[in-house]
Amino acid sequence: MTTRTDLTLQLTDHERTGLTALAAGLRAVAESDLTEEDALVAALELALTRLIEDFEVPAPDVREQVHRARDDLRTHWVRGSATL
Repeated sequence: MTTRTDLTLQLTDHERTGLTALAAGLRAVAESDLTEEDALVAALELALTRLIEDFEVPAPDVREQVHRARDDLRTHWVRGSATL
């Protein structure tokens, strides 16, 4: 079962432009009709992966939280090819 939570984000014009460009790039790479929401989830997955692979999160409980969240996101991936 997939659940959804609605969030309201307040983005600057520059942030919105970046998100729009990310979605366009993912659409081109995946050859799929991906949305800005898909792009935001892909960016979140990449950020969690970078924390795991490129940085040493010092607190063990936070490090475990990051691992769990990334793994859970991937396990329950509903956004098709929206990965970076």
